[in-house]
Formats: sequence, structure tokens, C-alpha cells
Amino acid sequence: MPLTNPRIIVVDARQNLHHIVRAAMELMGRRPRLIETYTGDDAITELKISSPDLLITAHALVGTTNGPMLAIMAKRELAALPVLVIANEDDPELDEDTRSQSPFVYLRRPFAPELFLRELRVALDGPEAGTKETKPEEIISVPNIDEEQIKPIMQRLIRDVGAMAAVLADRNAKVLTYVGAAGYFDRDLLAEALAPGFGSITKLLSIVGDQPRVLKFFDGERAVVFGLALGLHHYLYLVFEGAAPPSALGNVKRYGYAAVNDILKIVGPVAFDPKPTIAAPTPAPAEMPRRRRVTQEMPAIQQPPTPMPAPVRSAPRAPEPERFERPAHSRRHKDKAPENTSTDSVDLSLFDQLDQVDMSQADELLDFEKLSNEGLSASGDAISFDDALLQGIIGDIEE
Repeated sequence: MPLTNPRIIVVDARQNLHHIVRAAMELMGRRPRLIETYTGDDAITELKISSPDLLITAHALVGTTNGPMLAIMAKRELAALPVLVIANEDDPELDEDTRSQSPFVYLRRPFAPELFLRELRVALDGPEAGTKETKPEEIISVPNIDEEQIKPIMQRLIRDVGAMAAVLADRNAKVLTYVGAAGYFDRDLLAEALAPGFGSITKLLSIVGDQPRVLKFFDGERAVVFGLALGLHHYLYLVFEGAAPPSALGNVKRYGYAAVNDILKIVGPVAFDPKPTIAAPTPAPAEMPRRRRVTQEMPAIQQPPTPMPAPVRSAPRAPEPERFERPAHSRRHKDKAPENTSTDSVDLSLFDQLDQVDMSQADELLDFEKLSNEGLSASGDAISFDDALLQGIIGDIEE
């Protein structure tokens, strides 16, 4: 008998699997009890204290434990517990031998929604739920778009049509960005409900044409939702709170199609490409191994003894010129030279009396203008020749 209220442990640090599992269970008509954890240790702890019916984990987890390792640890605790490991495009791939021998189901995104629903039925209802042979659908990657360039167009659109908010999502039900008051409703739930309808547009290309324009309309009591396709891989929906005005449908067709054309110019031709090619992520450059630095002791350098400098011989001193001795009468005005001129005989206590000197007349003594006037006013009496000779002003004159 199918489980109506299964207990499911969801392990994902990015919090993306929780919404996908909830939307898939609603499509199956089930009301699960989802237990959301973020690390492998928390999942093992929850596994021991509860009796879950299914464990769904992402490949990349916080810490040293990844999704496949957690699946093996969970199977050791409960061997009958079904485990699903969901990997993203940038996660490492498992080879076919490892996947066939692993005690868990390994799915790599992007995958067809029908494939995920089938694995959920098999895990919850048993192998007989998946005995019907179904043709696996081809997995198509979702091209990347620049959300920052699209947000101004979305902001202008909700202002023109009077909507409460606008949300941009892809056909895998991933919300990329939004504008307006999008916090008053469940953005992810609406994206998951609308994604299957917009994701199946590719099947209609042979009937409606290569570049269809799709408009979906949901009129409800609490809100009105309009959905606009942006090619084959993305879409945006507008939310009106309560009853929309009568002109809402016309405004959405008028301004919405104009906004779609502007967004398609940004996305480019890849918007209508049924099988877009996605460039593989560039791996990070491997870190170069550090070379060990080898040190070798070198012998000490012996400095040669410094030779003593040779004594410098002074050049022979030139003979001093003979001094001219003045006559005795020409030196009689000279005072006798002091015998001792050393500073040891100077009485240093004289400098202590400088503080007692009256410096008030220093400026007057050093007044150059006054000195020049006094020099001009001095008497011009000339001295005699003998006085000049006695005072040493003129030298001796030979007779």
C-alpha cells in the first residue's frame, strides 16, 4: 500500500532539495513529513532517533562527509532504508561500475522530472511501482543568463501593469531573481508548480512553431498569477494581490510581450535553442608543490691576518727662513709676551660674573650709526712721524 504520509530526511546545505521533494510529493498526491538537515552528522543523529522511510541527500555537504559516504553510513544503520543521492552539474561524476554496485540511487542534475518521480515511487512503494518501462527523456541543460540586466526590465513591467511582484525562474523550478513584494507568497512553490508547464514547451515546437510566445493565466480568489515564457528554458510570472483589475490581462499582453522582447535580446539565440551547449566549469589550477629548501653548512671563511701598516716617514723639514731682527729701538713699544699662554692659568670664575654686567647699554654700544657719527666728529689732528714710528704704525726706514 502506498505511503500517504512518508517521513523523509532531506540533507542539503544549499536548501534546494527541500522544495524539489515537496513539489514532487504534491504531484504524487502525498503529504510527507520532511525533516530538513544540513550536515551528515545531523542526518545520522536524526536517523537513529526516528524511523524514516526515505533519505535524500545532496552530493556536496558541509564537512568531510559527502553524499555517497553518508548513504553508505545510513545503510549500515538501517539496511532497508532507501537512499537517493542528488548531484549537481559541478559535482564529480561516478563511473558506471561504482553506480551499479552502490546500495543507493545516484541521480545527476539536470534530469527529467519524470525520472525523479519514478525513483520516488520505487523508494516509497517498492520495486513494483517502477516495473512499467518508460522511455528515458533526454536531459537538456539550462543556459545561464544575466539576472542583473533583466531586473530593471522586470521592475518597469510591474510598474506598468500594477502587479505586486515579478519572479524569474528556469524550467527546473529554480528561482533566479525577483522584484517587488515577493516576500508575501511562496516564490519557490509557485515556481515548482509552473515549471512543468513551461518545461514542456519544447514538445510543442513541431505544432506551434520554433519561437512560441506563451502566456499562462491563473485567476484565484486570493491572488491572480500571469506566467510569461522567455524562450524554452526560462519564464517569469506576475502576481496580483486579490482580484486583478479588468484591464490586467490586456496590460500584461501589451507590456509583458514588450518586456519579453527586451529580455530575449539580452539572453540571445540560446533562448530558443532546444539543446543548448553549456561550457564545462574551468577547474581550479592545481597548487604547485613546494620545493624543499636544502641548506648546507659551509666552512667558516678564515680571514687572512691584516698586515700592519708600514711606518710613514715624514719628509725632511725645510730650513726655516732667517728672521729679520728689528733694531732695539723699533721694538721698545712692544709689551713683553706672557711666558705661559695655557688655558690652565685662566681663572674660569670670571665667567660667573657675567650675570652682574649691565647689558642695558649693549645696544647703544653696538649702534653702528652712532659709531660712524662719532668717527666723523673726531678731531682731525695728525700725529707726528716719530709717534707713528714709536707706535709701530710705520716700519723702520733705512737711512
